[in-house]
This record gives sequence, structure tokens and C-alpha cells, in this order.
Amino acid sequence: MQLDHLIITLDQASGVSLQAQIRQSVVEAILARAILPGDKLPSSRALSTQLKVSRNTVILAYQALIDTGYVTTAERSGYMVSEDAPVTRLAPMPQHEGDEAGGDNGGENGGDSVIDWDSKLVQSCSYIRPVQKPLNWREYPYPFIYGQVDNELFSLSEWRDCARQALGMRNFGNMVGDFGLNDDPMLVNYICSRSLPRRGIKARPEQILVTLGAQNALYLIAQLIVDSSKKVVIENPAYPDLRDILTQRTPHVAQLPVNEGGLVLDEDVLKSSDSVFITPSHQCPTTYTMSVDRRRQLLDMASRHDLLIVEDDYEFEMNFLESATPALKSQDEEGRVIYVGSLSKSVFPGLRLGYMVAPEGLIRQARALRHMILRHPPGHSQRTLAYFMALGHYDAQIRRLRRHLEGRRTALQNAMDKHGLFSQTAAHFGGTSFWVEGPEWLDAGELAKQAMEVGVLIEPGDVFFQAQDPPRNFFRLAYSSISAERIPEGIARLAKVIENLREAS
Repeated sequence: MQLDHLIITLDQASGVSLQAQIRQSVVEAILARAILPGDKLPSSRALSTQLKVSRNTVILAYQALIDTGYVTTAERSGYMVSEDAPVTRLAPMPQHEGDEAGGDNGGENGGDSVIDWDSKLVQSCSYIRPVQKPLNWREYPYPFIYGQVDNELFSLSEWRDCARQALGMRNFGNMVGDFGLNDDPMLVNYICSRSLPRRGIKARPEQILVTLGAQNALYLIAQLIVDSSKKVVIENPAYPDLRDILTQRTPHVAQLPVNEGGLVLDEDVLKSSDSVFITPSHQCPTTYTMSVDRRRQLLDMASRHDLLIVEDDYEFEMNFLESATPALKSQDEEGRVIYVGSLSKSVFPGLRLGYMVAPEGLIRQARALRHMILRHPPGHSQRTLAYFMALGHYDAQIRRLRRHLEGRRTALQNAMDKHGLFSQTAAHFGGTSFWVEGPEWLDAGELAKQAMEVGVLIEPGDVFFQAQDPPRNFFRLAYSSISAERIPEGIARLAKVIENLREAS
């Protein structure tokens, strides 16, 4: 069959190359059996004319389809769908007598099963309360959303170059293999020689485990040192996912408040506990930094009462106003501090790479547990990041982030001061967000809903507190994903919504 044209729609604003869009359209047509093995495709000249793109773009797209086996060529016949193209679709499931097409086959459990899954599950995860982030946050003009990447501040071309190098023949054998109980030595060596010394930490490769982000490290640690008999201490407010991880392990989770000096130490609580999980350098979410004196007191109490400390230093690199305080781990003389760092915060969150630093014996146990759960983080991601660091791109990325974040922080501070509706805290050395306390009558959840209607995204703060009667008037404003130019208008709109809520209340 000769095809005079293909139904292909190109979107110039999608961010996906025209070549990739053409390939995707042809593959989808083949898989849907809209075109069949042996069908002759339009010539590169005809398709380029139809789509109003260069002929070379079409030729490259066709060549990629040939390389992947979807398309073949024959002398004087041009391009055609390969006889080996994967066009077979799954046969429809046979229906029981009396069933209607597309009907319910599962009774009361959503139409997909007759099993009463509530009675089968040995545990429920319905208690988990994560911070909600709209997947389409980029569609909003004023996104004060934490932890998202700003395309304008990330060098995609440099990352792409590092990814290509990682795929080169020199690295290919190591990268695509099964790391088993190991990590990419190039990445681990960089963490040892460059990343940790900036935090004041000295460590050997044997004391480092690469993880799927800092949260994965916290999960592994909790699995190894916390069970139902253990008592743990966390901050209040605290990182919601950490609280949920620990709640899954033990009912004995005590919460201590934080103030401008960090975690408020209560020796009566600490001496009866087994471990404490803290964010001393940049408390989540209040942004407070634990004072040097209080850090020393905590280490002394931990020594007296045989307490383990888990330090989550998730945002160390975001110090653009002054040098950040060295990590608590750097003062640890007894090996009782387990250090967790993130490599995703300063690159992009979808990278999902972090690490933990601990005595070698604990790292061996964590490595074995990681192996059982997921074996190891993907080799390509590890080697690409290693090149990104080794070639200086990582440090350049940090400098670029710091420069832009300083301007955005100033713009946000000025905008909030102008409207005078907010009481806020922010890290003295920088960071990427403000923790805001609204008037006592304010419901930040309702504020978030109404603000979204005028294009403003914020994060209600109730999830950072325990589920029982949390305060409703706190919220977080991040400035990492919004340009400095948009901040004043975004805050003006937010202030207007607050005024409307005040009048309504």
C-alpha cells in the first residue's frame, strides 16, 4: 500500500524536537495498526513538504526509525514499514456470559477486582500526607513551589553532553552492567574529595552509599535502626515524608519544637530516646539554623545517653548570603551521626540521587538492604552526574543558582514587606524558600485554593505538623521556580486573596 501522506501534527512549542515528534507519530501509527508492515511511507521530500520542515529533519527521523527496526528501505521503493515491526496488540479479554462490554467486573472495589483488598493488606499507607505539588505547575504564572527546577537556570546542553559521554564506549561496559553492591567509583570519589569537604566532613569511599535521593537514604536508615520498640525524636514542624517513614516503623515518635536556634533540646525526652532525626543547617520547613552552642549540647547529650543522630543536610549548597555552618557531622568524634545529603536539589529533582555517610559497618548493612530493594541507582545517572561534576558544570550550576536566587529572595522579601500581611522566616545564609505565618484566622488551605484561581501557587503548611489539629495559618513560599520579575505581581495577587478572605471572615 502506498501512503501519500501521514497524519502528523507538529507542536513547535512542546519543547520536543521536530525530529522526535515525527518518529513518535510514525511509531504510534504502526503500533495502532493505522499503517501495516509492507506499507510504503511518503518520501522524505513529500513529507517535508507536507509538514513544512526541512527535508533533513525527515531523513534523520526516518533513519532513527530504521535503526530501531520500525522502518526499512528497499532499492527504488523508498521507505516502508518493516515486516518485523511490533504491531501485534493484546487480544481482548474474554467476557463472561451476561457481562456488558466495558462493564464492571469487580463489585465494590473500583471495578477491577472482586478481592476485598482492605482485608488482605498487612499494612495501610493511607496515613501518608505528602506535600502536594501540581504536575502542571508550569502552566501557572506565579508558582511559589518548592523543589522544582527552573529551566532558565539549568544548562541542559552541558547535561546532555555529559550524558553522551557517559554513553561512550569507554564507559559503556561499566555503566550498563549490574553494579550489585557497588556504586560508580567516579561519583563516590567526587563526593569524597569535593562535596563532603565543603561541609567539613572527611570520609572514605567505604563510608558512603549512593541512594535514590535523600528520602531513600532516610528510609534505609529507618529500616535499620528503628523498630516498634525504639523511641525516636523529630522536629515540630518537620519534613512530612520523614514523619510518615518513622510512623510506619514505630508508635514512639516524640516531637520537639524549633525556634530561631534550631531544635529546642529537652534532655528528659532525649535521654529516653534511641535516635533523633534533624535538619540542623536549614530546618525544614522553618529554615532556622541550629546554633553552634546547641549543636555541641546535642552531641554531648547524645554521648551521655547513647543517642544516634540522623542529620539531613538537604540544602547545603544554597548558601549565597554567607557561608553556611559546617555540618553537625563535622563535629562528630564518636561516629554516632549519620549524614544524609542530596545531589538532586542543586541539579534537578527528577535526578533522584543522594547519599549517606556513616561508619563502614552501617554502610555495609545499608548497602545490603538497598541491594534487596532496588539493587543500585541507575548507572547512567551516576556516571552522567560524575561527569557533570568532574567537568566543572556542577560548580558552575551552583554559582548560577546562587546568583539568581539572591535576586529572587530580595524581590520576595520586598514584596512581602510592601503588603505587610506576613510574618516570615528564612535561612540567614540563603536557601530557596520562606516559611510564612499568616493571621490566626487564616486557613492556608483555602488560601491556596483561591490563590490558584488567580494563577498563584503556594504550599499550605499543615502537612508539616502532626495530623491531630495542626495549625492552619502557615504556608511556604519558594522562589526557586519563579523569576524575580514575576514575584511582585504574584505577591500582590496573594495579598488581594488574603484581604478577600479577611473580609469574608
